[in-house]
Amino acid sequence: FTKRITNTPQREQFVTFSPDGNAIVYASERDGKWSIFKTERVRASEEPFFFASTLLNETVLVTDSVDVYSPAFSPDGNYLAYTAGRRTLRVQNMETGATRDLLTPEDVFHMRDGDLSFSWSPDGKWIMVDWQKLLHNSEVLLLAADGSKRINLTQSGYNDSSPKWIGDGDRILWFTNRDGLRSYATSGMSERDVYMMFLTQEA
Repeated sequence: FTKRITNTPQREQFVTFSPDGNAIVYASERDGKWSIFKTERVRASEEPFFFASTLLNETVLVTDSVDVYSPAFSPDGNYLAYTAGRRTLRVQNMETGATRDLLTPEDVFHMRDGDLSFSWSPDGKWIMVDWQKLLHNSEVLLLAADGSKRINLTQSGYNDSSPKWIGDGDRILWFTNRDGLRSYATSGMSERDVYMMFLTQEA
């Protein structure tokens, strides 16, 4: 049970579902830049499953003068976070179109498309970022979705990466090489362990 959603000569990447499951959202490199697109079923009531749908409709969800990709919806679907210009983390209100930048080019080190990794908290109030401000070090950064607060959760001086929300968002897991064997060269191999952080006293 498979179905091809796109059929273009351009590249499509960074695929996700809308929170209600009624749309597939992705970035595509068209007209010389990345934009974010949405595909929905035309006959959603008669064809409840994408794999068995006969008619699909694609629309542009976000486009800009700079590249935009890596879309991630808030759990309630009211906001969309994405990477803009490769070094900006932007949040857009889907109803009003208003945007705010949580990270700017002064905060982000860029190596390749998609290397700014982030995810929404289950309550939609926070965004957790795999934050690589420098080439040799990364941290786990917690950002208030309204832009009011920024908390560096790790600050170990080592490489802390790939954070995941656990449970109701009161805990996180991530990898760190702070205790493992590692090369003196920042490009060398290292051993990593899994750490957990409890974000509330109750947890």
